[in-house]
Amino acid sequence: MKGKHHIVIETSRLKYEFDVRRNITIIQGDSATGKTTLIDLLQQYADNRMDSGILLQSDVPCIVFGGSQANWQIVLQSIENSIIFFDENHLFTQSQAFAETVRGSSNYYVLITRRALPELPYSVNEIYGIRTSGKYHFPHKIYHEFYPIYQSNEQFDSGDVVLAVEDSGAGFQFFSAAADKTKCISAGGNANLYQLALQLYKTSRVVVIADGAAFGAFVEKIVSLARVSKKIMLYMPESFEWLILKSGAVEIAGISDILNEPEKYIESASYFSWERFFSDLLERETAADPIRHYQKNDLAPYYLGIRNKEKILRTLPGALRAAITGDRV
Repeated sequence: MKGKHHIVIETSRLKYEFDVRRNITIIQGDSATGKTTLIDLLQQYADNRMDSGILLQSDVPCIVFGGSQANWQIVLQSIENSIIFFDENHLFTQSQAFAETVRGSSNYYVLITRRALPELPYSVNEIYGIRTSGKYHFPHKIYHEFYPIYQSNEQFDSGDVVLAVEDSGAGFQFFSAAADKTKCISAGGNANLYQLALQLYKTSRVVVIADGAAFGAFVEKIVSLARVSKKIMLYMPESFEWLILKSGAVEIAGISDILNEPEKYIESASYFSWERFFSDLLERETAADPIRHYQKNDLAPYYLGIRNKEKILRTLPGALRAAITGDRV
């Protein structure tokens, strides 16, 4: 399944309205914020349809998972091209087996949970809370792509800025080359980034860079740390490959349309996360050119040349670009 799906569910007293556009969406929040009510309304509609007094608008089936902890795999394997909702009582959603079921599935999954789910590569941009305005409920993003955790009139001093980069491949190689006035350290994976940032910020200003498309399970601890320290800046684009595609360093027909609405092009059964889609797209489009050929673990010199390096750097927010290069914007 692909595309953005607009969902409205309402009664005479309540209304929820939201979009689901990726294979994994997370709804968080404290008790009494409307999460359980949303599940209840969907289930009542499934049981009684129009007799429930509930109106559901959706272009694809919306299904509340109702199986047991024992038979969940059998139940999920019988569902296709649907949006499946899970309440927070289903502990199997934390398992590797559940992650493998989501991988390659034609369904979208909406999980209500206050727990991080590190087995799933969900986006920082698809973690929502539920905001209530009278009888109207609508999800709002908890995390966003860029967090400038400092006052607008402050600048990072180039001498003590350290880049903490999530990966150890092409992204790390690029930022190591671009940040010639700074240090650049690889965390060696999402799970290690918090500890690295915790260690570094005690003595340095820190720029934390991670692929937002798959960083959702790890973002909360980093954000919490950044909120108590003005010495941390977070930057979480979709992926490093997304930055290259956005920069124009590689010309691809129709790339603006793809970047503006990726959900129209990304089939959930083929891509576990959007990061993998952008990586595959860049690798495929440059495969025939030995100079531009992109490889995730070994960045070609083409992308480190002055012209292309500047193109990629210009896609970054100004304060971040200044922190990396040491130049004022």
